[in-house]
Amino acid sequence: MARGHRIETVPELPLVVSDSAEGVEKTHAAIKVLKHIVAYSDAEKAKDSVGIRPGKGKMRNIRYINRKGPLIVYGTEGAKLVKAFRNIPGVEIANVEKLNLLM
Repeated sequence: MARGHRIETVPELPLVVSDSAEGVEKTHAAIKVLKHIVAYSDAEKAKDSVGIRPGKGKMRNIRYINRKGPLIVYGTEGAKLVKAFRNIPGVEIANVEKLNLLM
């Protein structure tokens, strides 16, 4: 039921991390957090899947496509981890109050 995600080594799903992860400010530290919780292989798979879209979408400024990786859900509005995780391709960030079924 992983739908192509690399989660064989993840201990449990959904994986809940302590609130201290919300204090991460730099992308380098965010990558260390993903490696520590064994979710970085899924993010690497999403990063390596960047490709050029087939068809006329290229002319409509929707040139690149890539796979989805891990979803980071945070609780406090204005958390510092948003700026750290947004630069990692494939990783999505969402506030717990703004989640929907598609995420």
